Amino acid sequence: MMNHEPMAGNEVILSVSEDDLKNLSVSQVMSFGPYHHGKAHLQVAETLKLKLAVSYFRLSFDQSKRKIYNTVSSDIESLRKCYNPKSTEEYTDEELSVMLLVDGCALLRYILCVCLGDHEEYGIRYQDLSRIQQDTLLLENQLPYKLLHKLIKNIMSNDAWTVIFQEFFGLSTDESFFQKFFGLKEESFLRNMKNYFPITKIIHRNSNPKPEKETKSCPHLLDLYRTNFMGDERSYPTLLESATNKKRGLQGSVGDLKEQVMASFRNVKELMAAGIRIKRSPTRHLRDISFHSNGITACLRIPPIAIDNSTKTLFLNLIDYEMRSDVPHDFISYLRFLDSLIDHADDVKELQSAGILQNNLGTHEQVAEFFNTVSSNLESNFHAYREVRVKIRKHMKSHYNSRLKMWMTQCLDTYFGSPWTIIAWVGAALALFFTAVQTYFAVFRP
Repeated sequence: MMNHEPMAGNEVILSVSEDDLKNLSVSQVMSFGPYHHGKAHLQVAETLKLKLAVSYFRLSFDQSKRKIYNTVSSDIESLRKCYNPKSTEEYTDEELSVMLLVDGCALLRYILCVCLGDHEEYGIRYQDLSRIQQDTLLLENQLPYKLLHKLIKNIMSNDAWTVIFQEFFGLSTDESFFQKFFGLKEESFLRNMKNYFPITKIIHRNSNPKPEKETKSCPHLLDLYRTNFMGDERSYPTLLESATNKKRGLQGSVGDLKEQVMASFRNVKELMAAGIRIKRSPTRHLRDISFHSNGITACLRIPPIAIDNSTKTLFLNLIDYEMRSDVPHDFISYLRFLDSLIDHADDVKELQSAGILQNNLGTHEQVAEFFNTVSSNLESNFHAYREVRVKIRKHMKSHYNSRLKMWMTQCLDTYFGSPWTIIAWVGAALALFFTAVQTYFAVFRP
């Protein structure tokens, strides 16, 4: 039985629930850390981990294996506290140090393999890449980030690893930073780098790095993924925002405020009927949701996201992490927001047409069911997307309280709702214009 209670102090227990998440928390190919270490179906990958770890050792030119080992063993007491005590009690300090050292080096070298495209040199097939990457983001398969940070410092600056992690996660990053840091601006910058420089030159590109800042409140790789996936943090309401909320009618007790903000609004089809167009956000960050209204029509921008067979596993591990830690329920809030937009398959179809949902899962009905069930009965952070929800609610109220706005919206949707109708109107207008000109010269011929 796993202990889900947090440890005293600032240590974080890396744990997962035992109910619906049980089958989705077990590694498919490779284990990291003590929770799944030694399981029969993962033994084949142990040899691969050793190869990857040895390769990572070789990148640390001025560091002996003993010195690298000492960076882990000297802090093993603190690292042990990151896990449920029952999962590590059978290992001595030396055994646990070796396990974490090999797993940490293997993980970091695997990440480089994915980014540099040299995975075939280690016998890693393309079909295994996604399965292993999925293993790296399981809650029960996490390694303490402070362990990874100790190993990262041996070969590369933290800023460089931030870029590599983002490439590994498949998240969009500022291209100008690539150009500034590496001198390249191609999309697959790390693969292109390998064509121009040996791996040793890539790693030591920034020979005099600036003093590094510790990654803020980052206990493990899943948390780092979540942080990058969500995007920049947005603070809780300031005094100025509170005053603005009073003008908007958002005042009263916390319970009243929550009821006003979280009030249910229409699905995608009904939002579109009220003159709200759905478009892609400029970034893929989940916090990048915005709403702008001009009184008659409006635009709701949502970041694009791909849904496939591995999405459920990733989403449930992120949900479990937020539920069992003290981080805000930001990812859960995002899922609840999408759930509020999706009721039926038609809503999924509209989001796919807008380039927001990339459906690799199956039918539109399956995607709708997925979003309707994955976050059901979960408590979200009602501060998340509060401004967007309030603006949507205000626009909907204004729209349905005005017959003129409803009529204008219907006309715009009917006669200018697609490029073809606009072309037809322009063609008809030109035809009328030329007919009028022809008639004028026929009557008033010089």
